[in-house]
Amino acid sequence: MIEALFRREGDLYIPTPSSRGPWSPQHLHGGPVVGLMAHAMEHASDNASLNLARLTVDLLRPAPDAPLAVTTRLVRGGSRLQILEASLLAGDIKVARASALFMAHSEAVVPEYGRFSPAEYEPPTGPVDVNISEAAGWTNQYSPVGLHSKAKAVLIDGVHAKGQGIAWMKLPLPVVEGVETSPGVMAATLCDFGNGVGQLSLGGGVGCINADATLYLHRMPVGEWLGLDARSRMQETAVGLVETTLFDRQGPVGKVMQTILPMRMPGAEG
Repeated sequence: MIEALFRREGDLYIPTPSSRGPWSPQHLHGGPVVGLMAHAMEHASDNASLNLARLTVDLLRPAPDAPLAVTTRLVRGGSRLQILEASLLAGDIKVARASALFMAHSEAVVPEYGRFSPAEYEPPTGPVDVNISEAAGWTNQYSPVGLHSKAKAVLIDGVHAKGQGIAWMKLPLPVVEGVETSPGVMAATLCDFGNGVGQLSLGGGVGCINADATLYLHRMPVGEWLGLDARSRMQETAVGLVETTLFDRQGPVGKVMQTILPMRMPGAEG
């Protein structure tokens, strides 16, 4: 069986080492958390023709490397629009909550002035064996194995912890073992890397961690490569924002917004 981020055992999802994050070897990366909740709500919808249009995930506390359960609730049903909620539980502790908006796709005649920009970048065409940590030069002996060591990447610009970066990324394994990952769930899993691609260093071994992620998709991504164009800024209040444009070979597909706060980098002294 192909390795995945999670194995399902009954009502529980068992994280694999590939789902871990760079901040702690005992905790999961935000991407698998966001992707798993998108997966659960996508499969809880009773209308498979609808597409993920908006996903908001609050990362209430670090998700542990332990069996997890996802509960879902249909808030508003319909043939053109549905809203679902989900909670991610580690035992009796809620570690994340989410809401998702699913919408029907149809056809519309859009004037030139109302269209999204055309594609700016061509995705990689040959095999890429470099992960995002290697491509960006991130050294992490504290937590070397996780999604940051699995997700493939080709850098286009930046990604130097100065609050700006553009990169192509690829999710090379399923979110849930034995289940094909949809384009929407793929985008949800990779969208958390906006804070990595656009990571903002504050100096002295202090970086930024995100407390949430909101993904907007105006169409489904095409192909296995997803582009991220991320920008991070912070006020003197120690609250900041990462804004990421997602794109594929056809052009923009959506946006990601993340709230960030300062956090000492793993292994940093001081």
